[in-house]
Amino acid sequence: MSATTMKQYGQFTAIMHREYERAVKKIREELSQGRTYDHACDTLNDISPEIRTFVKEDFLKIIIAEEHFGAGIDISDIAMFLELPYEKVQSARQTLLNDMARETECSLHLQGKKIN
Repeated sequence: MSATTMKQYGQFTAIMHREYERAVKKIREELSQGRTYDHACDTLNDISPEIRTFVKEDFLKIIIAEEHFGAGIDISDIAMFLELPYEKVQSARQTLLNDMARETECSLHLQGKKIN
């Protein structure tokens, strides 16, 4: 989990991390069975609401990273596959890019401190 994410959502405990990993696995399984994104997320009843909200937002960015940036699939196709509005997926894509820019900036800043 990135430093920016940790600051935004607070420190994840080991239990929270296990819940997160279990939730991501569950969403992947649901999507592989042809469920919509919202339906897959709705199955996360056995985890805390805090983790559920975080996973729902974060996993969409994971899909975008893997499928759009990794495999070259168009955002509109991802939105159609997940049965989400294009604008929601495009917004998550922009959030992901902003997160990556912040992480890069933070890493470069820390590296600069180590050199000096």
